[in-house]
Parts: sequence; structure tokens; C-alpha cells
Amino acid sequence: MNNQYQLIKDVHPGDVGWTVKVTIAEKSPARTAKKSPKKYQNIILMDSEGSTVQATLYDHNIIAFQDELIQGKTYLISNALVKLTNLEYRSQSGDTQWTISGKTRIQQVDENNSALLLTAYNFIDFEDLENHMDTNTDISIIGMVIDTRPKRMIQTRSGNQCQVQDIILVNKRLETIILTMWENFVDNECNYICENLAKKPVIIAKHLKVSSFNGVSLSTKANSSFFIDGPFDIVEHFKTWAKKNAETLNNIMSEKCYLHLTPSKISLPNKSKYTDIKNIQGLQKTQRFFWIKGKAFVKVLNQPFWYMSCDNCNKVSGANCGDIYQCVYCKYPNSKAAPRAKVYLQLMDSTGYINATAIGEPAESFLLCNANTLMNHSVSNPDSNIIDLIRLATEEEKTFYIKAIQQNEEATEFKYELLFVLGSDSTVTAGNQQSKDKGKSPMVEDEQSQQMDSKDVTPPPAKRSLFQTPETPLPTKKKTEIAETVKRRSEDTCDKDLLQLILGSAKNYGDNGNLPADITPNKFIVDNCKNIYFASHETTAISASWCLMLLASHPEWQARGRAEVLEIYGLRFSTADTLRSLKTHLVALKVQYPRRITILRGIVKAVGYTSMAALLGHTLSPS
Repeated sequence: MNNQYQLIKDVHPGDVGWTVKVTIAEKSPARTAKKSPKKYQNIILMDSEGSTVQATLYDHNIIAFQDELIQGKTYLISNALVKLTNLEYRSQSGDTQWTISGKTRIQQVDENNSALLLTAYNFIDFEDLENHMDTNTDISIIGMVIDTRPKRMIQTRSGNQCQVQDIILVNKRLETIILTMWENFVDNECNYICENLAKKPVIIAKHLKVSSFNGVSLSTKANSSFFIDGPFDIVEHFKTWAKKNAETLNNIMSEKCYLHLTPSKISLPNKSKYTDIKNIQGLQKTQRFFWIKGKAFVKVLNQPFWYMSCDNCNKVSGANCGDIYQCVYCKYPNSKAAPRAKVYLQLMDSTGYINATAIGEPAESFLLCNANTLMNHSVSNPDSNIIDLIRLATEEEKTFYIKAIQQNEEATEFKYELLFVLGSDSTVTAGNQQSKDKGKSPMVEDEQSQQMDSKDVTPPPAKRSLFQTPETPLPTKKKTEIAETVKRRSEDTCDKDLLQLILGSAKNYGDNGNLPADITPNKFIVDNCKNIYFASHETTAISASWCLMLLASHPEWQARGRAEVLEIYGLRFSTADTLRSLKTHLVALKVQYPRRITILRGIVKAVGYTSMAALLGHTLSPS
């Protein structure tokens, strides 16, 4: 082969009469040059030795060769213009660049070089992506698309409006991540994905970046490239795995936990990544994101702690809460006005301090109070002190992830936005949790991947939690609700129930010093409450069991219920509607136990009146 065709490295500027057999490894979208109206498109060509070169098409040649140069196909190319690349534009593809025009001879060859193409990819596992967050590292990933979000317009800091769309990827460990597609990728790749979403396309992507938006998420670059359901064996293996785990994937898709805008769990960084506050001033020009360790304080208590925002782009809105309107920023016609938390903080360590703004989830995690509560408090109690509502835990040292924002190129001062707040209990250090397959390409089918394909996989406690478990942190809103309930119930004098038993145990263990050193009484209470926390995905059987336990705990109500059921139904049930005859008993139960009646209503809606009547009849029968 090498005797007939030259290799890329053997072609130099000025050479004539050469022919090279190459495969199109990457094909970026066409774009407009920064300093001229000329359009160009870059293509990466790969020869049989894996060497690459960047080829460029300009203006009308982009359309002319659109259907002739297809990513993944192999061609014989000759008579392209070869020239040295300027130093400022040189990339990893070498110091020469080819220009393809109408004079270039191109002939397609019927060859499958998919195995060769995959050698150019260094795939990163989803769980390792946070190590590359907000860096210039080019990321390659493989994943299956299980969902998409609607297209939307966003306004950048420069004032330009851009079209974006989010797609949801899942890997074989059932970890999910959001990939945001920008501009041309929305019109091309996203359209194809949406049309074939039911088939769950498998994408192989190159030149992505990892951002801190939505916790850890992916985003396209201008030179990103995609294979969608490409001609690779690994794609077929992925499809086979998806069929075996169809039920689990469908459950993930129905839960849609991956669409929550709250950040996913982030690990603490290595000590080398921390920056002293006094040194940030000298690094702003070359670095935009910083990890700092210190304390945060609210110095101004009369500031607005929330604002009304568009639920699509989070920009400020003049609409009333819950109103549906067209946002002036993202132009989305069905935007919903929703409150969003915001707080101005002072971050301080032993070397100095800076002022920062926390918006959304970081603000709520610091204030331990959600935006709806802040809004309702300010509306109903405009003259009261906000300190009565929020809890400012300033005595604890935390880890903060901040972003330095320069308003314009001429500005000399920077503003800082707080992106993440990590408590001292986040003890996992970035880089210590390494994949067992680290250094191996997921494309290489080894014994472990075969085992993974051959059996069903259960969702792990992933970076972006798919299910709420006792080991995964509760959302700030739930923590606040638990704290408020604990405070209120601690003062109750009613009969003992499960929550008060937990409170009593926490107090006794704490007073006697029986709790482990790393477990506080509050953490003991929250952990036990998480064990009995009923999320929306819990089964009817668990709720029914809870109902049976409540009935067993209150024999007087069980006796009254038994009598009423036997009086109305006798030994059999006539129709489903007859359960409504228990209205008197249900009203009485609601008066005495208003929270527990909600559980009963949930069971009735889930299993139907007939099944519920059968449940009550069986439970309340004399036997």
C-alpha cells in the first residue's frame, strides 16, 4: 500500500503528482472567520499510520464537497494545495495544512477503517470529568442519548444571542451527564438526534469542554466533532447493552432527575488546587476559576435575598411569580416566572478577603433557605429582619469554587461569582477515585466490559444522583424542612411517634457521648429521617406498609375503622365507588392526623378504590 500511495508525512509544500489514501477522522461545522466575511470548514484527515493533517475548505467549496467528504469514509486525495501553517494557528495535526478546492481530485474507496479511527480517541469516564472542569483540556466521550431538552436562546455577556440545546447522555454505569450543544450543532447533530431519539443514538464526541454549569456538564467547542451511531463495534455493543437494560433506562428517563438545575455532587480538590485570596488578584488575566478555603459572611442584612427570574435562562423578570410570559432575553415564549435566591457575601481566609455573589443553589446552600421561602417571607413580613429566617453558619470553614468575571476588556476590576459551596464533610479528594479501567480505551473490549454487557446494571450513587439513598445528600430544601420540623416537634407534648423517638435517641446518645466523633446529633436525626424519606419513585407497597404500621400504632382508630368497614361493606365489596362511603371516618382521621391522611389518599390514587377497599377490609377484619 505504501508503494502505491504516499503517507501524509511524505507530502510537502510544492510537491506534485502525489496521491494519499486518507480517512476523514473529524469534520467541524462551517464557520465565519473572525477578521473577514470568508467562511471556512476544517477537516482532519488520517492515513494508515494514524498520522493526521488538517484540510480546509473555503466558501462555495464547503457546499460543493458537503456530500462528497463524509466523516468516517476513506478517500484517495491528490492535487490539494499544501502550505505551511502559521505558528499561531498550528495544532496537533502538524505544521502543514491542505486546502481542498475544485482542482483537488477525490475518489472514495470502499474500506472500513473504524478501528484505526478509534485510536485517535482518549475517552474520559463520566466520573473523571470533574478533574477537567473549567480547563482547556479537550475531552472525548462516548455515551447514549436518552433525552433532550427544548431548544432555547441565551444571551451571552457580550450581548450576542446564541441557540443552544441540552442532550442527556448515559454510560454503561448508568451515570448521566448534560451535554450542551451550541449554534451549528443544534441545527445539524441535534436535529438528527431528536428525530432518532426513540432509537437511543450512541454518540462518540471529540473536542468537548467540561464546565461547572449544572454541577459538572459538557459543552461543545467550535471544533467539536461527532460520530452518531457510527460504524463501530462498540456502538453495536452499546445498543445490545441498552436492550438488556431497557427497563432501567426507561425508569431513569421517567424520573428525569438529570434535568434538575441543582449542582451535582463535587469532590474536594487536591490541596495543590487551592489559591490564597491574596494571590487571586495577580492571576485573573490567565485564570478565571479558583478553589479557596475559608469562611463566608453576610455583611449587609438589608440586601435583597431573592429576585424574580425566568425559569429557562435565570435572567431577571418583571413578571409575577408563576406567570407564563415571553422572556426578553432567551425569547422563550413559555417562560415561567420563579423566585431565585441571591446573596452578596464576603469570603475570607487567613490572607485576605474578597466580595462575591452567590445565585441559585449556592445561595440556598449557604443560607439554608430556599428562594420560595425567602420570597414569601419578604412579601408577608416586609419589616421583619431576614436574620430571623436564614441561618448563617459562619463559624464553619468551607471550600468555595468561584469564578472571576470581567465586565469588558477595558475593565481592570473583576467581580466574583460563587459556584459551589462544599462543607467539611465532603471528604472525597479529586483524583483519588480512579476508574479501574483508567488508561484503557472504552473502545477496547476486554473481559470486564464483556461481563458488564452480559448482565443487568443497577444505578450507582453517581456524581449526578439518580436515586435518593441514605448515602446521597438531600437537597437543601429537604434539609431545611427536616430542620424546621425537628425544631417544631422538639417542643411538642403529643404522644410519642417515630420522629420523637429519633429526637429522644439523638439527645440520649449525645448526652451520654455514645455518638461517633464525626456524627453530631443533628446529623444523626437527618440521617435517620432520610431512611424514612418517601421520594416520588417509592413503590405503593412501602406506603401501604407505612399505613398498616400507623393503624397498628393506634388501635382505637383501627377498631373504629374496622367497625365502619364492616357496617358499610359487610363481608364483600360491591363497587369501587363504595369506598367514598367511608368519608366520615376519613374526615375524622384527617382532623386527628392531617399528615397521615395524605398517605392514605396517595395509596387510593395509586391502587384505586377497589384495591384500597380490599386492603382496608383485610387489615381491619376481626381475623
